[in-house]
Amino acid sequence: MEELLTLREAAKKLRVAEVTLYRLARQGRVPAVKVGGGWRFNVGVLDAWLVKGGGRREGRVLVVDDDPVLLDLVRGIVAGAGYGAIASPDGDRAIELLKGEAADLVFLDVLLPATSSLEVFRTAKQANPRATVVLMTGYPDHPVVAEAMALGPLMLLRKPFGIPQVTEVLRMVFRT
Repeated sequence: MEELLTLREAAKKLRVAEVTLYRLARQGRVPAVKVGGGWRFNVGVLDAWLVKGGGRREGRVLVVDDDPVLLDLVRGIVAGAGYGAIASPDGDRAIELLKGEAADLVFLDVLLPATSSLEVFRTAKQANPRATVVLMTGYPDHPVVAEAMALGPLMLLRKPFGIPQVTEVLRMVFRT
């Protein structure tokens, strides 16, 4: 008999929030069955789905923020929406990641320790001139925001923001 996971167990296995997995199951975007009013996930089917890409959509997204809670939140929303999500807690690591593979969308904290967010912005645009950069800040009047605007088109998310704002950015950028 095949092992079935509960929503909580499957969410832990997939490293996504339970609510995200619930929505994906309800939308039919992750293999699941409804049993007794709750979702169940067949381990073998789920593993095969993951091997095939896990319903991943085109689009590589880099999230850069030194706040681990916000970094995890945005990465989780992006991954839960089916996009390739990678995260970096600092500018140096972000630049390293961008040199390895360009991103289509970058969520970028304005105030990073050490390496400037402007340097990450420039590297992202060099790696992929069509990349969309979304600045995340609680200080929209900060001089770094003005400098970034001079570098090219971008979006601005004012902190604090939530799931709907990140989801809307994904819709606009990837036209889903």
